[in-house]
Amino acid sequence: MARSGMANLLLRERRYIDDQGTAVWSDNELQDILDEHKTRVWRERLEMEKTLISGTDYEYKIYHSRHANFEEGGTAYFHVEGADGTQRGTADYIVDYTRGQITMTTDQSGSALYLSGWSYDLQGGAADCWRERAGTKAGKFDASMDGHNMRRSQWFDHCLKMSDYYAKQARPITVRAFTTGDFDQL
Repeated sequence: MARSGMANLLLRERRYIDDQGTAVWSDNELQDILDEHKTRVWRERLEMEKTLISGTDYEYKIYHSRHANFEEGGTAYFHVEGADGTQRGTADYIVDYTRGQITMTTDQSGSALYLSGWSYDLQGGAADCWRERAGTKAGKFDASMDGHNMRRSQWFDHCLKMSDYYAKQARPITVRAFTTGDFDQL
């Protein structure tokens, strides 16, 4: 059974991959695909939003992460801390997990807040799902007989186009290259 904090992410991912009716992937399978596209956010300093109340009075209640599509699930998977490392209780804030926005219940007077959690690249997961679906359509071929044309390969082509579409929207992937052994000096 998929983790409960993944429910909204799985629903959104199913919309991206046209898997809303009879499911092609189980929740566990889809969660496994998304787990390959998750990023650990650890003590990210949140960007605070200065909101004008009146005249020269401001309040600081809204904070933004650079990341989005967070796994829900309370403090086990998502938590906010003050600069001193003390964790804020979930009653102290409201979260928009999709946008990565935290709204505090009281003015924070410009205090720094830090976020830890798991952020998911839904577009990267969708690209993988569409490629996987294309693999199941690889046996589809065009046929013509008695003046009728069946272009079954369109399904395969469509899956690849959708995979490319989402791959272009996915987060960039960075790798760290390293070598072992000796190099000759030039």
